[in-house]
Amino acid sequence: MHKSALYAACVRALGIPSRLVYGDVRNHLASPRLLSHIGGDVFFHGLTQVYLNGTWVKATPVFNKMLCKLYGMEALEFDGVSDSLYHPFAEGGGSMEFLTDHGAFDDVPYDFVMSAMRSKHPRFLDDEGNGTVRGGRLADESALTR
Repeated sequence: MHKSALYAACVRALGIPSRLVYGDVRNHLASPRLLSHIGGDVFFHGLTQVYLNGTWVKATPVFNKMLCKLYGMEALEFDGVSDSLYHPFAEGGGSMEFLTDHGAFDDVPYDFVMSAMRSKHPRFLDDEGNGTVRGGRLADESALTR
């Protein structure tokens, strides 16, 4: 979610309107440790919409090329015309599933995000709202790096 907020700010700095979109996705890019900590494979997820040529286009600036390669999936390309949100697997087909759209927001809806995280991923945040996943990185937990 933080990368989407940063991307929205960056494109705004260039004079391009943007907004944040939140939803629930079935995530196929997660380590067993993260899946256990989140409580399954459905994640509360953030992405960005940018306004280009009179149309809102969705972009998901979340997974870098190396992380995608380590997890056997193609990196998303953004052409500025089509939505870029479904990370396809490099081999075997399939993609991330967008299950629920919670809407678009001009700014980070902090209370909504924190409430959603607490209700959907109760083990992810402590009482102060700090993330509790510690001691690992997705890149290190890929089957290709073990």
